[in-house]
Amino acid sequence: MGILRTIAISAVLLLCIVPLLALPRIAYSGASLILPGSGEMLLGHTTRGATLMGIDLVAIYAFFSTQQEIDLQRRNYMQYAQVYAGVPYNMPRNHYQDIQEFPSSDYYNEIQEMILRNYYLISEYNPEAYAQNMAELIYSGDEEWKWQSDAHWTDYKNMRVRHQRTKMSHNLALSILLLNRTVSAIDSALLSGKINQHGTLYFSPSGMEGLMLNYQIGF
Repeated sequence: MGILRTIAISAVLLLCIVPLLALPRIAYSGASLILPGSGEMLLGHTTRGATLMGIDLVAIYAFFSTQQEIDLQRRNYMQYAQVYAGVPYNMPRNHYQDIQEFPSSDYYNEIQEMILRNYYLISEYNPEAYAQNMAELIYSGDEEWKWQSDAHWTDYKNMRVRHQRTKMSHNLALSILLLNRTVSAIDSALLSGKINQHGTLYFSPSGMEGLMLNYQIGF
């Protein structure tokens, strides 16, 4: 919340200090790239600017809050795997993916060995490649794991799913931050021109899952 308060105060100071006619045209787009909506507000479109600025503040809050949640969830599923599957803490990311998909390292090793044997010893006879891939793919020693029960394994998988969803929300917030700046910069550039005093910037559906950026000019 401290970050949002700082941004809001900075925006108010910017709009109070900088005179409208003192800025070159490119400055409005530049201001919008830094803080969406500020260019519109400097041009006198306060409602429009406040909307874009509000969207940005919400997206900033979502970006940082989901990042904190991602870190917390990662620590939680690492600790859970350590306690209930015997996995050392802070293993590589692909290791945690494998323990999500397989109940034990023995079962994982059996599957990998069968695949490698069928390919390198039956389809293509290459014992050296078989031995090399076995050494790279098979888990042994501290890398081994076995879930204490199916219930623990299911709980872990649910934790991982929640983690992935939070990462998706985090990426969505970042996309909104970038898109909002692009939209506001284009909008400010068009509003600062001579032919667009009554322009409207909006999105419309395009295709099955797309959006089209539109700008309507009123004369």
